[in-house]
Amino acid sequence: MTVADCKKCDNSLESFQMDETPKLLVNGREVGIHALDDIMKDVRSRGLPEEELGKALLDEVKRRDYVPSSVEKHYLPALLGEYKRRYG
Repeated sequence: MTVADCKKCDNSLESFQMDETPKLLVNGREVGIHALDDIMKDVRSRGLPEEELGKALLDEVKRRDYVPSSVEKHYLPALLGEYKRRYG
């Protein structure tokens, strides 16, 4: 039996796609960040001092995704928290 043969779901699974965009909790809301894994790895490879990490992470996110200036301040702790969770 294939998805196309499934009568119970009326073939709707054929168009179903999982959103694989990595998510980050920003100011209590889940936000998709395009290429978050690549951003984290790239910034880590730079060997930046801790006080420069937040700006570097945010700059890279803004290069790939729209970040309203009104919420940038909320992205910084979320990005730094994720970075520290991954790399200590």
